[in-house]
Amino acid sequence: MAKQTSNLTGLLVVNKPKGMTSFGVVARLRRISGQKKIGHAGTLDPNVDGVLVVALGKATKLIDLLQTVPKTYQGTVTFGYSTESQDSDGAVVEDQPLSEGINEDELKAAFKSLEGDIIQIPPIYSAVKVHGKRLYEYARANEPVELPQRQATIYEFAPTSALKWVENQPYQQIDFDAVVSKGTYVRTLSYDLGQKLGLPATMTSLTRVGGSGFSIEEATTLEELMELDEEGIKAKLKPISDVLPYERKDLTEVEFTWVKNGRKISSWPKTDEGFYQLYYEDQLVAVYRYSDEEELWRSRYYFL
Repeated sequence: MAKQTSNLTGLLVVNKPKGMTSFGVVARLRRISGQKKIGHAGTLDPNVDGVLVVALGKATKLIDLLQTVPKTYQGTVTFGYSTESQDSDGAVVEDQPLSEGINEDELKAAFKSLEGDIIQIPPIYSAVKVHGKRLYEYARANEPVELPQRQATIYEFAPTSALKWVENQPYQQIDFDAVVSKGTYVRTLSYDLGQKLGLPATMTSLTRVGGSGFSIEEATTLEELMELDEEGIKAKLKPISDVLPYERKDLTEVEFTWVKNGRKISSWPKTDEGFYQLYYEDQLVAVYRYSDEEELWRSRYYFL
């Protein structure tokens, strides 16, 4: 176990195992790092494995930014039945055994029709909050609740295998890739794919292979992280600068004093993207954002 410390700052790219909540991963990493400021950039359901980016220390300030980056998944959808949770964890609520194979051209068209800006209705067994209470809490208490509508953007949703019959069962399944925005329910996307075909459907496997700008090839298993000492954890940390897509500006001593004091600045030229990542003596100090309304630069993130 790592020596207890409290000053680790950076990003850990974790390959979350199935059967564990994202909160559980963070709790374990908090214990071994001794860093109380820690959080993740996008929940994975317990039965989903793959990339979970965990921010430590000052990097937690970037969680909102990290969550805006599209996420990439590989999964499998099975046609012929659906569950209350829209994945394999839930009880079956509709069973429609297939008497013949699905038309592949119609299936490809259904995939394509779900790309772009869409509206999703999340399943009742989900963590979406309505009136301060999570949907699954309503379900467990058998209380009625109106399911909310959520906007999502599907950048890519495409099959990656041929249709195949489930062994000894009257169901078909297909593998897929999905690149989606923050807040997208891929299990709902799978269910909606079935609805396009007039069939019940269930997401039966899912792995996040990319998130917050990192790939699964860069991820470390939780088991391996639990075996590392403090220096080992430090070696796995990605620096904050790795996820900042903004133009770099090196500060003079006077400008560093301004930034350190949170001063608004009007003398810098405006950039196309409206952001600067600011360095002093090769150390990341802050991110400043341009305000069109005030016509000046102001602090967005401060890292000292």
